[in-house]
Amino acid sequence: MTGTRSPRALAALVLVSLFLWPAPAAADPGASASPAEGAPGTVVQVRGAGWPAGVSVQVSVCGRNAVNGSVDCDQINAVAAPVGPDGIVTAGLTVSAPPVPCPCVVHITTPSGAERMTVNVPFTVLGHETAEVVRQENPARIDVVDAELRGSGGVSELFGWRTRRTLVLTVRNNGPDPVTDAPLVVGWGADATADSPLTAPPTGTIEPGATAVYRVPVELPPASYGTFVVGGRFAGQTEFQLKFTTYPYLLFAVNLVALLAVLAGVRAALRRRRTRSRGAAVDVPFPAAPKAAPRRLDQTALLAYLEGNARREDGETLVIDRPSLVAYLNGPPLLDSQALDRFLSDGGPDASR
Repeated sequence: MTGTRSPRALAALVLVSLFLWPAPAAADPGASASPAEGAPGTVVQVRGAGWPAGVSVQVSVCGRNAVNGSVDCDQINAVAAPVGPDGIVTAGLTVSAPPVPCPCVVHITTPSGAERMTVNVPFTVLGHETAEVVRQENPARIDVVDAELRGSGGVSELFGWRTRRTLVLTVRNNGPDPVTDAPLVVGWGADATADSPLTAPPTGTIEPGATAVYRVPVELPPASYGTFVVGGRFAGQTEFQLKFTTYPYLLFAVNLVALLAVLAGVRAALRRRRTRSRGAAVDVPFPAAPKAAPRRLDQTALLAYLEGNARREDGETLVIDRPSLVAYLNGPPLLDSQALDRFLSDGGPDASR
């Protein structure tokens, strides 16, 4: 029938239209930073969406609106953050001064080897200089020829005084054009992060093929010990890092001697205290034993003896005044010499003379 399509032809037309229907375009990645401004040291929360799932993006603070790429960015303090299956990425970034003047941005980019995606979020680094944005036609090609730390603190460092070194950095301009006033960023820190800035000298102009030597004083706080790093970058792209250790052995020894002296003093004080305690225990007198009561005479035996033996010189037996003698014997237990004298004078053997 003319003008009528068969069901089979209609189904084929539907399938073809499905394949030819334009697919929705992939959304471009986006990002935001909160807060939108801050001084160095401020922690910024970065959130992005629409990024390729499974990759890691790099987040950093850049000057010059990052028109020259990573040359304008603070690469040392950059952070990496993984992208989730939903294309969302979050990161916490600590703000640091970029190697070139502002206007500044928070720079989010995919790593090399992946599909290149970059987003720049405007950000104000408070206190950092601002200048006109200049795009480099031929970026500088600077190589580090040599980097070393010279000097030591000597005896003062061993006693815990300030640790001093000198960074000697030698670079060469391998590009075709002179490099003028390239930024030299140097810092020191514990372990592996050189996050404490050092004062670097002006870099001046380096002609093509020429080398330049820069000296940067490095000074650590008193009583520093352990492993430290000194690192940085030249012209925003050439990085270097050195490690060194310092231990104030003489300070440790002095502290140990002082501790031993304190322990010896405590020990001597405890010894004196124990000695005084033992001496006080020895000096305490024991209670005196009670005196024994004076023994009384056996009156019966005494009277019997006197009645049988008390005689005069002519042999006549004396008569004993028993009541008087018994009353005397029953008197006070202590010897009364006066009473005895009276008894002897009144009733003794010589009373009849």
